[in-house]
Amino acid sequence: MNIWNGNTVRNVTASPITGASPTETFDVTHYAEAFKQFMLRNPICQNMGRKFKVCFESNPDVDNAGIRIHDLGFRARLSEDGKRGFQVYVGGGLGASPSLGHLWTDFMPVEEMIPFSASVIRVFDRYGERKVRMKARMKFLVRKLGFEKFREVVDKERASLEDDPSWNNDYLGTISRDHEIPELNGHNFPETPKWVEDDPDFDRWRQKNVSPAGVEGYSIVNVRVLLGDVPSDTARVLADIIDTYADGSIRITIQQNFVIRWVPDQAIPSFYAALKDAGVSAPGADTFEDVTACPGADTCRLGITSAKGLATKLTSMMDNGLGKYKETLGSLRIKISGCPNACAQHVSASIGFQGASITKDGRSVPAEMLFLGGGLYGDDTRLAMPVTKVPTRNAPKVVQRLLEIYEREKENGEHFDLTMKRLGAKYIKEAVSEFNEIPSYEKDPDFYTDWGHEEKEFAVQQGVRGECAGVTVEEKVPVFSDAERRLEQAQALFLHGDYESCINELYLACADSAHVPLYTKLVDPFTPEQTIWEFENLVVRTGDTDEKWFDISCRLKQYRDGEASATKAIEFLEVAKSFHSDCEKIQEQLVAQA
Repeated sequence: MNIWNGNTVRNVTASPITGASPTETFDVTHYAEAFKQFMLRNPICQNMGRKFKVCFESNPDVDNAGIRIHDLGFRARLSEDGKRGFQVYVGGGLGASPSLGHLWTDFMPVEEMIPFSASVIRVFDRYGERKVRMKARMKFLVRKLGFEKFREVVDKERASLEDDPSWNNDYLGTISRDHEIPELNGHNFPETPKWVEDDPDFDRWRQKNVSPAGVEGYSIVNVRVLLGDVPSDTARVLADIIDTYADGSIRITIQQNFVIRWVPDQAIPSFYAALKDAGVSAPGADTFEDVTACPGADTCRLGITSAKGLATKLTSMMDNGLGKYKETLGSLRIKISGCPNACAQHVSASIGFQGASITKDGRSVPAEMLFLGGGLYGDDTRLAMPVTKVPTRNAPKVVQRLLEIYEREKENGEHFDLTMKRLGAKYIKEAVSEFNEIPSYEKDPDFYTDWGHEEKEFAVQQGVRGECAGVTVEEKVPVFSDAERRLEQAQALFLHGDYESCINELYLACADSAHVPLYTKLVDPFTPEQTIWEFENLVVRTGDTDEKWFDISCRLKQYRDGEASATKAIEFLEVAKSFHSDCEKIQEQLVAQA
């Protein structure tokens, strides 16, 4: 059996406020959509060694997208003469071995976005790791080659890539240059309940969760979603509210909240009342009190500890022990991941926790690896430094101690992240060392349970493989006899004068022939078209076979397309036989090398 995890371009993301932000360079929504449409079902990215993540940011001074922690990060830019383009970063990623993306250019014209990206993906598909899954992301290829060599290879690929006019005409040709303000229900909003004026939470919610949009009279509302969970009934109510007060669209932030754009200022009090009735009016979205957590061990088969359990505990402390910091530490972020895969992006947090375990007297103790000083700041994005491992039960006390250290040691309004970096891991490790102590099981059995799972003793799952969203599919090992049967069938079809079926069978025979050496290279495409493409990219363009097959995917497509004839069928039959023979030679070479 194989585990299929979507080794392709994953969801393309963008700043949630793009299109409505008053400070953005331009709206990147449609560029992100164009990128997605170009890559969707594109054969160049269907069978890569691992997933590939892309984001777009519209603002010059903030980073809501994480441009340096993606395989490709695009930030909107304008040239001196007003032309649109992007600052581009490549090779970023988090996980157990995080890397910040490298600056490719400060300005790339928008027309170059698609061909450049296609070049990068073709190179990643061709040279990226396939044997060791944990090293199959693009950041590892950049490390292996070195950034300058990687740039050289991509530039060479770009120079050899023939531009297709449809790339820009079809995908970028209709993009608007202005804010697209929706028509909002004739501005007939429900009347504001009288109790809103006396609600002590309304002013704080408006201050923390509402910001001006790019057009006067409108606002952007950030709806805080506690721990990223929304019950289905609440979601339906929220959808109705947004249909009433906005344009019916919701943007999801990387902090696990909802952004509602284009809410008329006059409707804000009534909008708040509706949110409060629905139970989603908590203030402090995207601030210190808004803790981010992945599902962790609660539902994820890779989770070691309950990230949500610890997040729930810390959130409850925001009304007592940590409450005094809510106003002064608004930009500090706490993020918790249940394992090293960093789904909650804890490596880019001011305070990050990563699920782990400690053994005490033969028993497993839930623990957290502490990370400090990270943050998404565009060009100045920082990865958090690993500090020490602490028992999960003491993690809230560690947070309290860290904030006390910051209040005592900060210099001239210094940000928390910079204070932690200046003090260094050694100093902080010593300052929290008392929280490393683990009582015996007999003295405190609760210490051996995870937050939110006090009813059962903690244990680490054994033998877990794969990654999130993996599903099993049956494996069929390709063999040359499949191609040979198709070649025989094609000849029989030719003798019966069925040239169209003959040509189609020859195309499939070529795909079956190519599949065998590809499988040896650990590539198992899903369709004949993908197989032919991957053969050209991974076998021909790497020098493993004769250059006569350099444009094999295009040539075979030309045989299959258009009107069938005896002349075309005879010519294709000879090509298919020759191709099959060369694939057998390539396979012999690959097996010998292995």
